[in-house]
Amino acid sequence: MTEKETLSVSMRDLMPVVIEQLENGQIVSLKIKGVSMQPYLMDEKDSIFMVSPQGHTPKLGDLFMFRRKDGSYAMHRLSRKNNDGTYDFVGDNQFVPDCGLTNQQLVAYVPNAIRNGKKISCEKGFLRFYMIQRMLFRRDHPKAAQRIIRIKHYISAFIHQPTKIIEWLKKMFRREEHE
Repeated sequence: MTEKETLSVSMRDLMPVVIEQLENGQIVSLKIKGVSMQPYLMDEKDSIFMVSPQGHTPKLGDLFMFRRKDGSYAMHRLSRKNNDGTYDFVGDNQFVPDCGLTNQQLVAYVPNAIRNGKKISCEKGFLRFYMIQRMLFRRDHPKAAQRIIRIKHYISAFIHQPTKIIEWLKKMFRREEHE
């Protein structure tokens, strides 16, 4: 498909059609857009399969498409069931959750994804287990998780961009000498 043949549709315009198909019992597939679910789902590479959330009891770690109070849509992982019957969701690549969502805001349940033509179960498997453990650690220990991410960033930068790190260190030492 060429760029001229590509049609870009906003989620606000697309979702009424998606919701209608889900209500009619159809399975809907969408390509992932955004980085909030990395590394589990990759921007513009992976696709998700969505089904109606009706009849599915949300469990910790489940993936749902939901509508926020501002009308925007997101697809994140269930991180907490609250005592008042609401839910908190968070992306695998985020620290700030969407809190207090109701069953009425749940648009679709995501049981599967596709990466490189291969089906990925979002309901079971080691990758799901790992992402839930990672989410719980980030949720329950946000400062430690942020420090780990910062350390990984510096190590990665040192490995992948050593000349930039060396230049930065030279600047730091020069600055200290002049102070």
